[in-house]
Amino acid sequence: MDGHKKSVSIPDTIRKFVVDDYPVTNEMLAGKTSDNSSYKKQSGQTISYDKVWFSNDTLKQTLVFELYTDDHRLVTYHFFSNDVPTDLINRMELHIDGGELALDKQKLNDFGGFLRQTTRINSSYFITDKGFRLGDTKHKAIETYGNPDKQTTTAGIEKLEWLFIGDNSYDSKTDLKGKPLADNSFGHQIIMYFRNGKLIGQILFNDIP
Repeated sequence: MDGHKKSVSIPDTIRKFVVDDYPVTNEMLAGKTSDNSSYKKQSGQTISYDKVWFSNDTLKQTLVFELYTDDHRLVTYHFFSNDVPTDLINRMELHIDGGELALDKQKLNDFGGFLRQTTRINSSYFITDKGFRLGDTKHKAIETYGNPDKQTTTAGIEKLEWLFIGDNSYDSKTDLKGKPLADNSFGHQIIMYFRNGKLIGQILFNDIP
């Protein structure tokens, strides 16, 4: 038993929701570690660590899972392989030799090389547990998550962001402003990118303690 963890009693009146995920199994993720435990891939001068890259040629879509210990899905990226929002690439942690973070310009330049190193999987894995797929409407997103906490538009791409406190880190005092807690979570963030009201990419972030 972890001695420094204190359990917080959460009133029944506070709503919770299960965070979204993709039906890719831990076995599929683990299968990528046989050659190298840090899943190292390289494109040009840019290196991808701790990420598993999947794609589907028919859908022309890519799914990237950034993993932490025990297969924890720290960040999941989903986007069209031939139409990747620049902001999504900027948010992905990629490195250079020596361990430093790669600069945005270099990542943009080398990103295509990673898309040629993906593992092909069935199209059914590109629909989330909540039924989200690329091409969905902004209306569906707001109906599911409520009004976004932040909304910005850059170069014709609208970015919506939601931030949810996790029940594992809730202090039972913070005003949730009517928002539900993320169930079995230390914090959950969703970023969705829309062009002409249609979903073209999303990032799911699951915090760690």
